[in-house]
Amino acid sequence: MLSRLAILFVILLSVAACGFQPLYGRQTQNAKVTAALDQTYVLPIEGRVGQIVRNELLDRVSPKGLPSRSLYQLKVKLREVKQGLAIDKSDSTNRYNLTLIGQYTLLDSSGKTAVYKGSAQSVASYNVVDSDFANLAAEKNAQKRSAIVVAEEIHRQLSVFLSR
Repeated sequence: MLSRLAILFVILLSVAACGFQPLYGRQTQNAKVTAALDQTYVLPIEGRVGQIVRNELLDRVSPKGLPSRSLYQLKVKLREVKQGLAIDKSDSTNRYNLTLIGQYTLLDSSGKTAVYKGSAQSVASYNVVDSDFANLAAEKNAQKRSAIVVAEEIHRQLSVFLSR
């Protein structure tokens, strides 16, 4: 039992000494990252789903409000892909995958030079039924769920980039 404890202790010391930092730990929430994100202006994003992504990003990036003087500008382009999954006996699609892809660029304060580029993606599924209203509501709900996940992923990637 003592040898297992000693081996565990040695492993923990070696991991701590190598500079390992967990991705979801406090490193992405440190003062430097928070200050840099707070000075980021999120440019308007086209479409209703774009508004949802921008609002979610604003809540995460600059929760105190829009920066008076920004160091960065965040430009996001969204693309939505619907793909039929399940086909019933009458050859009609009754389940869809909605994929939301967000390509983003972190620009300097002038908006001309790219500092960092990346992408985020989310997939949400929804069923299609006989009611047009229910189908529209299901699709809108899938769009909103995907928009939230894309915004979270963009925030996470920017935090990791700015923590370097």
